[in-house]
Amino acid sequence: MKKQKSGLGLIWFFFKPYKLRGLGLIVISVLIGGLEAASVAAVYPILTTAFTSGAAPGNFILTVFGALASLIPISDQFITYCALFLLLVFLDFVVKMLSLNFRVKFGVDLVEKNQNEVYRKFIRADYQYFINHKQGELVYNAVTAPSAISAQINGIASLVTQGVLSIAVLVLLFSLSWRGTIVVMVIGLIYYFFTRYLGRRISYFAGAAETAAWQEANVVLNESITGIKQVKVFVAENIWINRFKASMRKRWHHFLRRNVWRQVPPPILTVVMYFSIGLVAILMKILVPPASFTEAIPLFGTFAFAVFRLSPLVTSLGELAMDIMGSLPNCEITYNILNEKLTEIEDGPKDFTGLKSGIRFEDVSFTYKGRKKTLEDISVSFEKGRTTAIVGRSGEGKTTFINLILRLFDVDKGSVKIDGVDIRELRLGSWLANIGYVSQDTFIFNDTVETNITFRSDEYTPDDVIRAARYADAHEFITMLPEGYKTLVGDKGVKLSGGQAQRIAVARAIIRNPEILIFDEATNNLDNISEKIVQKAIDDISRGHTAIIIAHRLSTIVNADKIIVIEDGRVAEQGTHLELIDKKGAYWKLYQKHTV
Repeated sequence: MKKQKSGLGLIWFFFKPYKLRGLGLIVISVLIGGLEAASVAAVYPILTTAFTSGAAPGNFILTVFGALASLIPISDQFITYCALFLLLVFLDFVVKMLSLNFRVKFGVDLVEKNQNEVYRKFIRADYQYFINHKQGELVYNAVTAPSAISAQINGIASLVTQGVLSIAVLVLLFSLSWRGTIVVMVIGLIYYFFTRYLGRRISYFAGAAETAAWQEANVVLNESITGIKQVKVFVAENIWINRFKASMRKRWHHFLRRNVWRQVPPPILTVVMYFSIGLVAILMKILVPPASFTEAIPLFGTFAFAVFRLSPLVTSLGELAMDIMGSLPNCEITYNILNEKLTEIEDGPKDFTGLKSGIRFEDVSFTYKGRKKTLEDISVSFEKGRTTAIVGRSGEGKTTFINLILRLFDVDKGSVKIDGVDIRELRLGSWLANIGYVSQDTFIFNDTVETNITFRSDEYTPDDVIRAARYADAHEFITMLPEGYKTLVGDKGVKLSGGQAQRIAVARAIIRNPEILIFDEATNNLDNISEKIVQKAIDDISRGHTAIIIAHRLSTIVNADKIIVIEDGRVAEQGTHLELIDKKGAYWKLYQKHTV
């Protein structure tokens, strides 16, 4: 069950590793708020001096700014106050620029760290995790969801700044007119509870629905790109276009709902504030004696200026709160992944130092989650230096043998032993480093031929690459490519034929100098000519190695040292090709059909 956290708990979870930087962010935000508040307050002594030719004693603001102004060596008091105002504005600008750089860098570091952490958890999770989740969902959760954390940085910094500024402006307003300030505060509180309601009832749930729709769109996009050939062959473009449109329509519907409601409160507050200021001005004109009206203008002007400055603060506070609530669903996704206990294949304590006798399945049973039993009470051996083939009808569990040898899964019952040692006791890296694996689903990524052979490892020399390519019968066609080994092969190797891509995969397996070679229906998707070329390469490199071959075409394994026939999840029979033909059992029946 996924853990749940409150909004503040989520924010603290991401900020906790960066306590000092978080404190620095708050200090800078407080400083910005204080400087902006001082800039607003500086208007009062300017107006007072302009209208009364001198600062009236007794007012706290005038006393403070009078003391500050005395430090400036200018005789004209009006100019002194103006200079002080400009200085405060300049300092505010400088601190804002520093804050901008600090916030952006902090946000980037925080997002990058969590993206890397999520990806690390994904890539180390067991194979079952990837079976249980959609590719597009994983991509969204690793890349897009953590990006929302930066919104929390900006939101918190802005909330602190605006909060400090709002409090300071309210203090200023109280010093000018406590009655008017109470009216402003009542309006502000009503607005706060209104936006809080919208944030909780609309922004959060709309944000969660938008996130789900975005994940769905990501899934559709990934699936259609992966299967673009089939999409086109089956004339299914419109089906996928409509799926993508439907998911994006949902996403933008919820985005629109969230953002429309986000922008409704500010204009309402602005109208109310403007009406309040207008009514106060009218009341002043009516109620204040004509002789005192001119003296009241600086106070009213500063009060109006402060209210106008406070109005966007209050609206932005509401918007920020709604933005933070809207981004929380993505933060929750990241939090849940980072705190979720993903199952991993546990390493054993022993290093694999080389195959001495062989691999042995002892009473092995295994079932994939949510499916019927795949293998049951299997006991077979794969001897060192020999080629063993596994055959059987589709769905009989042939590839499951490979999955268990590669430890993509662990057995439910029994054990897989390497030279008598349970495979679970071996360090997985040391074991897999000695295996060269080629599957029917060739993994070719968008890079050069050379990089695809080395699999981005820097431990191989160009000579190693060429040697492996020669073994795989790939060197000749590679040298004929536009840039030879430096040729870019395109997404999933689209610039290569199926046979060429498979030979590169064989070269990738060979370059590691593995003791054990595994070919999982490596020629199944090839045409006859490509199959013969790849099969010859497999036959050549299998000599002197421990080779395990899963075959769909029986013609590719007639020379194997041993053939294991799987039927209904059990070993039906085993022996050489001739021995099994003579038995006229399960293998003979398969051979008669010329297919497996």
